[in-house]
Amino acid sequence: MTVVGELAAAFAAAGHRLYLVGGVVRDLMLGSLTAHDDIDLTTDAHPPRIKALVAPLATDVWGQGERFGTIGARVRGRAVEVTTHRAEAYDPASRKPVVSFGHSILDDLSRRDFTINAMAVSLPDRELLDPYGGAVDLGARQLRTPLSPAESFGDDPLRMLRAARFLPRFDLDPEPGMEAAAAELAPRLSIVSVERVRDELERLLALDQPARGLAFLHRTGLLGRAVPAMAALGEAARAEACELAAAPGPPRVRRAGLLGPLGLEAAGAALAALRYPNAEAEATRRLLSAVPAVLGPRGGAPPLDETVRRVVDRVGLALMGDLEQLAANIAAVGDGPAPGGPAFFRRFHDLAAEEDLADLTVPIDGRRVMKELGLPPGPAVGRALSQLRQHRLAAGPMTPEEALALLRATGANDGM
Repeated sequence: MTVVGELAAAFAAAGHRLYLVGGVVRDLMLGSLTAHDDIDLTTDAHPPRIKALVAPLATDVWGQGERFGTIGARVRGRAVEVTTHRAEAYDPASRKPVVSFGHSILDDLSRRDFTINAMAVSLPDRELLDPYGGAVDLGARQLRTPLSPAESFGDDPLRMLRAARFLPRFDLDPEPGMEAAAAELAPRLSIVSVERVRDELERLLALDQPARGLAFLHRTGLLGRAVPAMAALGEAARAEACELAAAPGPPRVRRAGLLGPLGLEAAGAALAALRYPNAEAEATRRLLSAVPAVLGPRGGAPPLDETVRRVVDRVGLALMGDLEQLAANIAAVGDGPAPGGPAFFRRFHDLAAEEDLADLTVPIDGRRVMKELGLPPGPAVGRALSQLRQHRLAAGPMTPEEALALLRATGANDGM
């Protein structure tokens, strides 16, 4: 018996109804549900009863969402969430619902974000419940809300960002009035936590073709609400930012493209405001900081090896592939050619074959410097190592003997 079959039998034997609901039904219709996807179900049973019915079938049960009616479990290795029918209302000052458990699957479906997610399949008889025409909307490639867009977005403003993601993900067009409602209600995005806004942006940037969703954000003014600094950009700059955010590459490259038109300082502030993890924010800043050196005009001259090394030193070898993609995207989207990019990366790849760009350190440490040059511990040792480091970036690898000879020849120990 399948996971769903086991759960359906247990709930039916206890006198409760159970339904597949939401995205799992949509994905079944699209033929895109995989064996790794979580299973969402809803029932008329309340959380304590859900837990009692699920526990004998599960290897693990968790109740972090219990106060919202949700019990999670792992059954036959599959993650499932079973939620009591909801009939909540929303506090106008917050997107958090005032939770009210219901007894009707139809009331539950009316509170869903979009019609394509407001479908259910009753179990075990497998009857489709589609009171808002989600199946028709999938076939017609239209994104609609079960209630009016104004009511749906007013209840939960995060749904506006979800709309931007669903449009390209499922190749849909917004229903008439959806963009107007989003434009009017865009200021309400301020009640959504920055973490949720960030996560929705990242999910959008991770899609194969996010352009349609980015255009929705741009047209409705949601982009300037999600990233307030974007509101200060001119129309052309915002359009270019959206184009770069839809260009080829992983989310990090697209994120850098989106924020790049703000300038490095403002982009860094935006990353901080959206509370990106430090490592990811730093990687994005490094990419943006290296762009001028890569694309800057050089009058046709090939890039200096020193320039290549300094960019690698700034960005890190692991990010050079992302930097190459970002530079190519900027060159493709910009008004004119940027000859530096291709020439820079040709030399980068050649230089990487000639020397170890993963190791831009000097071949001796402070103890060797003190021993060979007779220096006591202190700032002079640091200055000597810094001088060697600059020489390594400018001229390439050196042996320990060459490093020491360089220090002696330049009088690195004089006055240190």
